[in-house]
Amino acid sequence: MKKVIIIIISVLSILSFNNRCEEDAEFKRIYHKMLDTIMFYGKQFDVDEDEDVLYVIEMWERFSDYSDYLRLLTQHKFRYNIIEIPIYDNQSDLEADIKDLKKWYEENKCGLTREKADSIIKANYEKKTGRKESDLLTYILSVADE
Repeated sequence: MKKVIIIIISVLSILSFNNRCEEDAEFKRIYHKMLDTIMFYGKQFDVDEDEDVLYVIEMWERFSDYSDYLRLLTQHKFRYNIIEIPIYDNQSDLEADIKDLKKWYEENKCGLTREKADSIIKANYEKKTGRKESDLLTYILSVADE
């Protein structure tokens, strides 16, 4: 009986050791900063139809950079429309994007570092465009550090 208990405890401890998640704090901070920025940008369009929206150009630029980064990393198809600038037609689309991106993070956070994420982005960029990393992509990769 003692042998069976010892074997069970040994197996459980081996399984729990193998399921340990190594979450990179820097990547988590950057990823969630991007989500917060996207949410902040999208919320400014939560107005009545007859109201004007005055948006901050710097926020638009950050939104654009961060959504490009996350699109290349996660392959997520954002639900915003681009007229002159990216705009969410309704808040439920913004909330659905954020929910999907948080879900992706939870499913992929174990062992994912900034370096791994950047290499995924570079590979996806090259696959999508047929070109090596561009200056624009280098800029996008550096934006999250600000």
